Amino acid sequence: MLRRLTAAKDNTRDRRHNKENVLNMTDLIRIENVTKTFRMGEVEVRALRGISLVIKQGEFVSIMGSSGSGKTTLMDILGCLSKPTSGQYFLSGQPVENLDDNQLSDIRNYQIGFVFQTFNLLSRTAAITNVELPLLYSGVNKKERRSLARQALQAVGLEHRANHFPNELSGGERQRVAIARALVGNPQIILADEPTGNLDSASGKEIMELFKELHKQGKTIILVTHDKEVALYAERTIHIRDGKKIEDNLNHNTTEDISPIKKEAHRRTSFVGNLISGFSSGYKGLLSNKMRTFLTTLGIIIGVAAVIGTLGIGEGAKQQITSQIEKLGSNVVMVFPSRAESKEEALEWRGRSPGLTYNDIIAIENKIASAENVAPQIRSNERVKYLDKYWDTTIMGTSQPYRYIRNLELASGRFFNDKDVSDWSKVCVIGKTIVDELFDGKDPIGEEVRIKDELFTVIGVLTEKGRVGWEDFDDQILIPFTTAQKRFTGSDQINAIFIQARTSELAPVLQTDLEELLFELHNKVDDFRIRSQEQFQETIEQTANTMKLMLACIAAIALLVGGIGIMNIMLVSVTERTREIGIRKAVGAKRRDILVQFLIESTILALVGGLLGIVGGFLFANTLGNLFVGAGMMGPRFARGTEGQSVVTLSSILLSFGFAVIVGIFFGMYPANKASKLDPIEALRYE
Repeated sequence: MLRRLTAAKDNTRDRRHNKENVLNMTDLIRIENVTKTFRMGEVEVRALRGISLVIKQGEFVSIMGSSGSGKTTLMDILGCLSKPTSGQYFLSGQPVENLDDNQLSDIRNYQIGFVFQTFNLLSRTAAITNVELPLLYSGVNKKERRSLARQALQAVGLEHRANHFPNELSGGERQRVAIARALVGNPQIILADEPTGNLDSASGKEIMELFKELHKQGKTIILVTHDKEVALYAERTIHIRDGKKIEDNLNHNTTEDISPIKKEAHRRTSFVGNLISGFSSGYKGLLSNKMRTFLTTLGIIIGVAAVIGTLGIGEGAKQQITSQIEKLGSNVVMVFPSRAESKEEALEWRGRSPGLTYNDIIAIENKIASAENVAPQIRSNERVKYLDKYWDTTIMGTSQPYRYIRNLELASGRFFNDKDVSDWSKVCVIGKTIVDELFDGKDPIGEEVRIKDELFTVIGVLTEKGRVGWEDFDDQILIPFTTAQKRFTGSDQINAIFIQARTSELAPVLQTDLEELLFELHNKVDDFRIRSQEQFQETIEQTANTMKLMLACIAAIALLVGGIGIMNIMLVSVTERTREIGIRKAVGAKRRDILVQFLIESTILALVGGLLGIVGGFLFANTLGNLFVGAGMMGPRFARGTEGQSVVTLSSILLSFGFAVIVGIFFGMYPANKASKLDPIEALRYE
């Protein structure tokens, strides 16, 4: 069976590389005067003290010694898991002590297979996944990887247990899985550390017979043990005591034919292969603890949803304001009175200018060709009474053109005309709110309301318009401006002048002409200010953008908190999976493989959190967000008759999602880097 496995793997590699290199019984391993010293605080422990030995290709060697003799340390050096403090180590004629971490990983992946006393299987992965682990880091595609792993399990008699987890296997079965993992890459050398130490005698005998069979296939086997019976399975036994070689004996000469081993040309793992293996390992690691993974992503979900939702609310409010301002009329320019900035300026102005009056309106109508409609405005807040009901509202004194400037429509009745203005008529046009509050559904046309002890006849009702920008047209009463002057203010001055340009292109010209005309009419006194509706809109949009940015920044804090959560969980994960990292490094994983694996895990957390956060952001923006836009941000009667809508834009989605991914990568980098730098020996011995 083992012959079939070896032949199948050799054929596969021959097809892939089209190259053979047959090794004879030559020096495979040679170490000269190797020492190893560990420092424990201020104390130095010398584990190896100048050991020299040679192991030839195809030998079956056992290394014996009591606990603490240094045999495991020697195996770690032979397996390129550790470097000697001094001395030289040659593997296939190549000096090992000067190789970097990646080169040592390649040797562990392609030339050495490890069988550990404690099996060192990944507990949360099936047997076949454990077996194919070395191939994961050698660029073998998934289909071939799975096929070779199944053949390796078949070779050790465990194909029927391929999908079982380590905790579902007996000790002997777990050791067979570990042997299959060591075999799957067809290495030159098998290193076994006390392979029968945790097995009963029957299982131990089966494992040793399996090693004998592997030896027949040309494998170089180095077995560390303290059991003399186990050591006798080898051709040669090296005895170690206190870090020194004391004996090197032949147990027996092999009389069986040993097949030459074919050494494969060196392969390099592709970058894509690294990403695929890292992604495979990463998502499996996350799925092994679903609740913790979900709780970790929750911070990202909340952060992304908050950013998208708040940006959607801000954008919705901005668009709603823009839409409502457009309802105020187009091409509108407004003139307001201005106060002197100092006492000296006030004294200079005194007596020179009458302020804004109806004469200014007449001059504008006669002298500025770009003006289409001109209307005054006298504004005050008054209490209105109808029968025994009272309501506080806005009284607006104006003229008929105001209706066209502000796009006001009538639901019933009529608007006051020029005759009403010239006769100081006590007539009024009321909004929908006034009708609801004072008339209880009764037709108000022809009814009289009392304003400041004066009775006014209702001649018209405005169509429901809602709050537009800063004005609520449903909660106001319009009267002739002359009536307001004679009955209420007692002055010929007005609060504002509204002018509508004939076209949008003429609006800037109108603004310039107004400034020149009024400056002349007011005897060169600059007691007025001119604003266009577009300027108001720009100011409001800038305010909305600032508010949106502020809300987004606040929401982004949740993303940062989520990122800190990722870092915390990944650090915990590195600690919990230290032994797993050691196993992966022992079978050939490079630093970059471990780095990519853990970085992919943190990135997956951010990606999943970002995607779920996008869904949450839509829900937030289209439920609570619309309530805020429709009620909170623009007042209790915002856009009455028009539902406020938050707007989720593609830019907000890309911004929040991209930021989430960056957060995941940034906060995952430190734990991933920490994991990649773990020493394989210390990681394997971590409890």
